[in-house]
Amino acid sequence: MKKRCYLAILAALFFFIIAPDVSGVKAATDKNHPGFRVEGRFLYDNQGEKVTLYGLNKMCTWTDKDGDPAFKEIAKTGANVVRITWSIDDTAEDLDTVLTNCRKEHMIPVIEVHDGTGKWDMLPKLVDYWTKEDIAAVLIRHQEYLILNIGNEVGDGTITNAQFTEDYSEAILRIRKAGIHVPLMIDGSSWGQDINILQACGPDLIQVDPDKNILLSVHMWWPAMYGHNAQEVIDELNESVEMNLPVVVGEFGNQWETNKQGQIPYKTIMEQCAKLDIGYIAWSWGPGNNPQDFLDMTADGTYETLNDYGTEICLTSEYSVKNLSVRPASMLTNLPPKMPSKGLPAGNLALGKPVTETSMESADYAGKYITDGNLTTRWASTSTSPAYVTIDLGAKKELKQVIIVWEAAYASQYKIQVSDDNKDWKDAYTTYSCKGGTDTIDIEASGRYVRINCMQRKNYEWGNSIFEVGVYGPESELSADINPTVAVFDKNPALRADLTIETAPKANTLLAIKNGKTTLIKGADYTVDGDVITISKNYLCTLMTGETANLVFDYDENVDPVLAIAIGDTSPVTAISPASATFNKYPAAQDDVSFTINAADFNITAIKAGTASLTADKDYVVNGNVVTIKKAFLANLPVGANEITVLFTDETQASFIVNAVFTAPNSLITPANAAFEKRAQADLIIDMALYGNTLEAIVNGSAALTEGTDYTVDGSAVTISKAYLATLPVGSETLTFQFNQGNDAVLKIKVTETIPNSKLKDKMVPFDATTGEDAKVSVQWNGNTIKTIQFGKIELKEGTDFEVDEDAIVFANSFLATLETSKSELTFVFSEGENQTLILKNTSAAVPDLTLTSSIGSWATGFTGSFTVTNTSDEAVEDWTVKIKKDGFKITNIWCADVEETDDYYVITPMTWNSNLSAGAFTSFGFQGEGALADDFEYVVE
Repeated sequence: MKKRCYLAILAALFFFIIAPDVSGVKAATDKNHPGFRVEGRFLYDNQGEKVTLYGLNKMCTWTDKDGDPAFKEIAKTGANVVRITWSIDDTAEDLDTVLTNCRKEHMIPVIEVHDGTGKWDMLPKLVDYWTKEDIAAVLIRHQEYLILNIGNEVGDGTITNAQFTEDYSEAILRIRKAGIHVPLMIDGSSWGQDINILQACGPDLIQVDPDKNILLSVHMWWPAMYGHNAQEVIDELNESVEMNLPVVVGEFGNQWETNKQGQIPYKTIMEQCAKLDIGYIAWSWGPGNNPQDFLDMTADGTYETLNDYGTEICLTSEYSVKNLSVRPASMLTNLPPKMPSKGLPAGNLALGKPVTETSMESADYAGKYITDGNLTTRWASTSTSPAYVTIDLGAKKELKQVIIVWEAAYASQYKIQVSDDNKDWKDAYTTYSCKGGTDTIDIEASGRYVRINCMQRKNYEWGNSIFEVGVYGPESELSADINPTVAVFDKNPALRADLTIETAPKANTLLAIKNGKTTLIKGADYTVDGDVITISKNYLCTLMTGETANLVFDYDENVDPVLAIAIGDTSPVTAISPASATFNKYPAAQDDVSFTINAADFNITAIKAGTASLTADKDYVVNGNVVTIKKAFLANLPVGANEITVLFTDETQASFIVNAVFTAPNSLITPANAAFEKRAQADLIIDMALYGNTLEAIVNGSAALTEGTDYTVDGSAVTISKAYLATLPVGSETLTFQFNQGNDAVLKIKVTETIPNSKLKDKMVPFDATTGEDAKVSVQWNGNTIKTIQFGKIELKEGTDFEVDEDAIVFANSFLATLETSKSELTFVFSEGENQTLILKNTSAAVPDLTLTSSIGSWATGFTGSFTVTNTSDEAVEDWTVKIKKDGFKITNIWCADVEETDDYYVITPMTWNSNLSAGAFTSFGFQGEGALADDFEYVVE
């Protein structure tokens, strides 16, 4: 084997040589790894399950910012990851929503900001965004399943390795200091395309990270027009694997421009990622690519509009997202319920009271929402003046305080007014400098009606908007209170628990607990023990998952407190794999479709296609965990995406997408590539998968082959005659199989006429001319004959200088005596095939002294080090070798030299540029290996 000499990076290489193999590591949660973690070149979840990312990019910041319905549609492909395009202008609230919606669909969110694309000076600003208090809080909230891509394609092609390492090191440390401990994904520079900078700097960045939790992302926008090709993809990904780097292909498409030079080797990217266990995230679900709309996989973001490019990437390729992606068990649960926003203090006289408004933006922003006790709903007026809301307290009340929770569209100037009759109004409070947020205003007033009169808007493009209004007086202090006022309930059987509420009834008596129009049953739905009320988990299980129940504690006097309970269910979902399949309605191509239910224990109550129920045994069968939908039922589905829903006894359900098409199937041939050697002729046998079609002809260009002579057909097997193949010229030939329906199939044949080389048994033969003996080298002729043997410019004479003795050539002692140097190189020219070389080594000649010194380092499974060869004589040495005797070790890599293996030795020879050692000169080469190389290893320098 040979290895190019990279002296400048030997030190870095030695680091990887001694790095242990951690491919089998099983991760576990700790304070710095609450979610996913990187070990070696692999990603693990917090349950220790290895996860390889296969999914899609989705541009959210410019289109559907909440990812709805795109995430639901992407989930149908079976993807386990979505890389989300984001902006530093997006809010923490929006970020929380988009991450939540992605996780709801059981896919891993990779969030990236696009503002730094190609702009190195933006990197600190991107980190500023991630470390903002509200943004960091959102990231930490989602840390169990989140990956943070610091910036999309930051930097152009001018960024040096030193810049890349220094600036990203600072970015990593700032993000960790902010308490963010998710995996950090780092794109290459040069608009993400530079994998070499990731290979050079990635190891240092991993070491800089206190969490050692780094992913390296290359964007393979590698079209032919920029000098790229499929072999480069293979080489670079394999090199990354050899370096044990945690590389992901974060973006790639099928083309950069719609011409031949714009083509990207995307099929090779997908195949190599699959074979090397490297994740890929394809660009992009769409729509939104402008002007390169050919990179949109869908027309409107729905699964039904997947185009040919999207279908191949997501579904039909052997290496598609559907065929590769596996969602880890940790993602196959629903999100826990989110704690409701805590309402205003108890005793709010306005709670639940009727409201009138001058205007509303829409029915979703009506005035009634300012007294519903929910801080996520609001009133919003139109962008006109005047604008006010009026609360009817039901009776005249003494008022001491008003609390207003404004939305961003607040009134910079407003009045609080009171009235007994909703006609005559008195000003209780006026401000000309409202700053928004929550205003708490002490007043001295009384009245039945309270009006918030918005006099001037903060922004004239907006209306006025209020989340909630609280009105308090002496009566408020008499109202009963409860603790807590917000709670969550998880229907997961392992986590279900009663809710215990402490009450402060004061002088009030509890009459009932109500949920809307439903009154809970005392003793069954809840129990009372003094001032402690327990809400039964059995009752809570009857509430709707995903909703927030507002339980009103109905006391006989004053304001009733409200308990807001968010209902969730983190029970593991029953997953189906694959997530989708294609069914061809073409009669000859119809086949059953199967999927696997990934659950140890399940019971199916029904399977539905839309509203139609399938009949067991007739339309489907269940065999263990495998469900098979029969083709007779599938044939009735309409063309397009059809959702098959599986319902289970535990009230969960799972979906499977059947993409129904109607196309004449293409016949396939195996193999599609073959070789024919003219000097070792043999028939070619090709297997056909006909799918109901028939073979009509085989053509080579415009010439049709003759059945029975050039080829024969036996069922689905075609035999192409070696007599026909022998007529083909050396090179690449294409035979086209033409069928009665569907596309033609193409067989590519590489025709060769390989002239076998003769071989010498030994590369070096020793002789001593003083003994009078001849020298012999054994020859494997392989059908050739010796044409001539050359010694420099001298041509040896057969019969005088050498003779041919069956399978050997014997050199006469008279010729050997003319050789004065220690080594003489002869060139053997045969009748055909390549020339061969032989070194005749004169053992009687004086040999310059060569010495070897070594530096060996070892670890548990191997060793590394360097050799130095020094010429201690007074004359130059033109050629030399080092022979190391084998003894329980293996040399696996070498730098600045070549190594060949014999039965007993490793034979190391210098590369051309350092083979000539002048007197006193020395040269060095590095190596690594497996096993243990002893300090007293045996070696010979020749």
